[in-house]
Amino acid sequence: MKRRPARKVITRPTRKIIARVGIVLLTFLISATFLGIYSLYKYVNQTFASALSDTDSLLEDSVPTVSYIVVEDFETDPVVIRKVNYIIFDKNTKKVTIYDLPTNHNFEIPGKFGKENLSKMFALGGLNSEVPLESGAKTLSRNIFKLFGFKSDKYVLVSSEHEDSFDNLWRRGGFLNLLKVGRLTNLEGALLTNMNLKEVYNLLNFVDSLPRDRVVEDKAPLCFCDTQNFDDLIRDSTLESNISLEKKNIAILNGTNYSGLASFGARVARNIGGRVIAIDNTERFYDNSYIVADDINSKTVEMLSSVLRIDNIIQKEQSHSLTENEIDRSDVVVIFGFDTSGDLY
Repeated sequence: MKRRPARKVITRPTRKIIARVGIVLLTFLISATFLGIYSLYKYVNQTFASALSDTDSLLEDSVPTVSYIVVEDFETDPVVIRKVNYIIFDKNTKKVTIYDLPTNHNFEIPGKFGKENLSKMFALGGLNSEVPLESGAKTLSRNIFKLFGFKSDKYVLVSSEHEDSFDNLWRRGGFLNLLKVGRLTNLEGALLTNMNLKEVYNLLNFVDSLPRDRVVEDKAPLCFCDTQNFDDLIRDSTLESNISLEKKNIAILNGTNYSGLASFGARVARNIGGRVIAIDNTERFYDNSYIVADDINSKTVEMLSSVLRIDNIIQKEQSHSLTENEIDRSDVVVIFGFDTSGDLY
């Protein structure tokens, strides 16, 4: 019989060395993985950092919105708009609606831009600005607000080379898809937004939680004569909003000689869930705009101030210099002055 070769015996010191090497390798792999994830997190967080001062958080908002703007190239002058979507994330009805605004249509928007297409609005917004892309995106978002009569919370501006990736994000969600975009592509110089990472994470998780048929696409209204369908839909969504639940009686007053300001303000207030009981002109003209309220810390006042960009908020007991009769009959009174008319009219 053939003798079997002697088995090599691994001594206890050798096993200790192997165990130590294994622990070192495992520790190295865990550290490398952690550092990689952390570096990617920092990269994405830096990319989705606030670009402007308007950093109001979307985290507690039940119906946040995003203006999604795709441009041909960040470096061209003027920048050419490829696509504009207004996206409403309705957490009350568990639905996302993506409104497509045709870029070649001339929208008749009140104010200094008049009747222009979206590219022209973007270019005019960035004219004579030290940060033309930011100013253009901000201006375009503001005009979207005027058209829809509903708040435009945040914007995301991307170059056309990343259009497919971001289209997929808004329709499928999932934070891992965002990390995939950050890992596979270089977003520096191709993405501009005033959202922070927590807000992005919150919205993408919401989209990811929905069945695919709850992410729908719709056509935007093309003029102010064609907004009733949108207004009806959005008011159904804001029936249970904080403003609606507060049940404050709101009066909207036009303190300028620009016709239609009070009507537009009332449309905005109703679309965000407010109860408007009066729409009228003031007894005199006002240079500055005001919000007068019995409770200046209410959600209604907070939202109206943010959406209408009115910073002068006065407790009703301290409004003696304002002689409007509606102040005594309403919980909240919005007075549009000439300072706001340029932004809204």
